[in-house]
Amino acid sequence: MAKGGVMTRADRDSRSHLELGLVNLSDPGAVRDEPALVELDGWVRSFLTRPHADLGRSGPVCPFTVPSLSRKLLWAGVVRGSALSEEDISLAVEKLVDDFARIGPVDGGRALYKAAMVVFPDLTDYSLIDRVQQARKPQAVAGGLMLGQFYPGCAEPGLWNEHFRPLECPLPMLALRHMVPSDLPFLDADAAWMESYLKRFAPTVPLQVRATMVQRLVRPREPRGE
Repeated sequence: MAKGGVMTRADRDSRSHLELGLVNLSDPGAVRDEPALVELDGWVRSFLTRPHADLGRSGPVCPFTVPSLSRKLLWAGVVRGSALSEEDISLAVEKLVDDFARIGPVDGGRALYKAAMVVFPDLTDYSLIDRVQQARKPQAVAGGLMLGQFYPGCAEPGLWNEHFRPLECPLPMLALRHMVPSDLPFLDADAAWMESYLKRFAPTVPLQVRATMVQRLVRPREPRGE
């Protein structure tokens, strides 16, 4: 273990699944043992699962969170350290992806509601969260996963209201879940991401998503002269 409680790569590589500390947010006793998880759980239940006046649509801020919680499939772990490096955070995400694949259920319709988060409560340089998310997203998408960044002051705009900030969270973290058909707006900026998306969902893309795809893909024609 390095000074200041920061783990080295060797420390991380030797950790087992249980040592990662993933806790089911539906287990109140386990959540109470970690102050960061108490804060996270409160934010999840008071913000993500509820409607918001500035959201720009009806329903909860994150439609995915409600069924995930109700099925007891929302997990979170905590990595401490105020001097974490980009590599430390990237390695934590790597372990999160590995453990996510092992946590049941691993297949079937119920598995689609599984989600996991890794929280870095002592981190103050939030640019590291953005950099790791950007670096790790291509690999996640290729595996049919979505990796999202959350932290205090995150300026990423909402899909339905550009002035709403759905990713602003009291704790810096990275969150992982399965890709779903409605994820198109998060993937259409990159050809490789779109290829991964279409391989999975082209036959079952919802009507509203297909309409959005058409609007974005069809180029406006130049007016013809008479």
